[in-house]
Amino acid sequence: MKPSKSIIYWFALFVFCFIAYQQIIDYIRPNYTGNNLTIKYLLGIAPNFFPAIGIPALFVILIPQLKRTNKWLNKNKHLTANIISLTGLISWEFIQSASNKLHFDWNDILWTIICNAPIKAREKLSKKYLEKSSDNFVII
Repeated sequence: MKPSKSIIYWFALFVFCFIAYQQIIDYIRPNYTGNNLTIKYLLGIAPNFFPAIGIPALFVILIPQLKRTNKWLNKNKHLTANIISLTGLISWEFIQSASNKLHFDWNDILWTIICNAPIKAREKLSKKYLEKSSDNFVII
């Protein structure tokens, strides 16, 4: 069975965000020695920025697979995916406040909300992109 262009698009977005998250957490943040406050701020919010985009992308693929008979859920899969992502990421941030090793930060919550805000924009852009692309989609 050939995967649809939509599934490939959303999965590619998830993979990109997952790789970017891991690179920032494992290599870029620990090795940054500069004093640029903007770079430090962006590296601080990146661990919430990329998951807030990538996790909903994965759920956009999974929701129709899990609930094939629920028409409302499938029709509103982008909204549902963002609600699941927001709930999980914000809950994780509050769980960190109870931990001695982890750090609670309001900026992380703010950027999680900002990244989840353009629900319809991402949905419309993806549909527009997928309509313009050819039917001969090649996976390399």
